[in-house]
Amino acid sequence: MSDIDGRLLALVDSVVACDEERLPLLTLREARAAVELLQLLSTGDGDGAYAARHLAGSLARRLPTVE
Repeated sequence: MSDIDGRLLALVDSVVACDEERLPLLTLREARAAVELLQLLSTGDGDGAYAARHLAGSLARRLPTVE
């Protein structure tokens, strides 16, 4: 894991682990688009790919399933 991945992962973990009030800032479509974009970024091997994969998984687990 690169140094950038380590720093981004630490940032992502600190946000995900934070127990603060969540704000409704996105529509469901925007949230799904953000997860898809993160998943696309995570497929590469560049800086941030590991952190993108981690954040995409964290966010995707909180989205309602498609009916």
